[in-house]
Amino acid sequence: MAFKRLYLPKENIYIPSSLKTDDEGFTWLANLWEITKQSKSYSLDFQNTNWFEANLCAILGAIITLRTDEGCHFSVCNIKSNQLNQTLSNNGFLSLFKNGDRTSTKNSSIPFQQFDMTNEEEVEKYIYEHVLLSERVPEMSEQAKKKVFRSIFEMYQNSVMHSGADNLFVCGQFYFHKRRMALTMVEFGRTFKENVARHNEAFKDYSGLKAIEWAVISGNTTKKAEETGGLGLDLIREFLQMNEGKLQIRSADGYWEEKKGVNFAKDCTNQFSGSVVNIEFNLRDENIYYAKEEIDPNSLF
Repeated sequence: MAFKRLYLPKENIYIPSSLKTDDEGFTWLANLWEITKQSKSYSLDFQNTNWFEANLCAILGAIITLRTDEGCHFSVCNIKSNQLNQTLSNNGFLSLFKNGDRTSTKNSSIPFQQFDMTNEEEVEKYIYEHVLLSERVPEMSEQAKKKVFRSIFEMYQNSVMHSGADNLFVCGQFYFHKRRMALTMVEFGRTFKENVARHNEAFKDYSGLKAIEWAVISGNTTKKAEETGGLGLDLIREFLQMNEGKLQIRSADGYWEEKKGVNFAKDCTNQFSGSVVNIEFNLRDENIYYAKEEIDPNSLF
């Protein structure tokens, strides 16, 4: 029997000079998902890249993983910065490629990881080990820590129950110079827009932005009455307001963020075929957080 090598057309994709966790960064990554639809060999070229926020490996890694399953092939080249190369090695992103390896996670990296939507125990371990047990995050009582954990885990459960996606991708990074910690979660499934429209016929004409704005209002949920939960966005939003952190959501044609309690939102010109939630802790925060029930009824958290 003769063997035949399959050659895929090759295309270079140049990573921007600066790829940040903001509207422009999400827009570029949404476009990347669209332009890699064809079964080709894609080379991700970092030759012009001076700044790449490593938590975005959640989205970039998801695109590579899912498109590879569809028949694409990806490689990386021209990572000129030793620091960036080390970061992408440490967080496990480069292990997606041939000869790639994760050398260490004992630094500023919160590892890139893919979770099966039914693997709740692994998600719990990941959140506790890499986020809440870190000495760098704001100090919290055990009760408060459990509340923050539940809120992050609730976002995972919402993806399980509503997106229809098979996998959730997560990655994070401690930015010591900015005294911030970012954790990005992404799934390519039903969007906020689709879920809100399915929840109520009256919302079928909502834009992506309007659907996100509805979802972040306290008390609003697309869960059915018999389903438990509903703490995710409410509780993490409350904590991040007090912490002066940031919450960002990009889904369908909507982008919404809240930073230090101030909102910014916009309609986007392109579609994101899923949902991204990014949370960012302010590590300059020297407050100690307690759950309401631990102290008095007038407590904020």
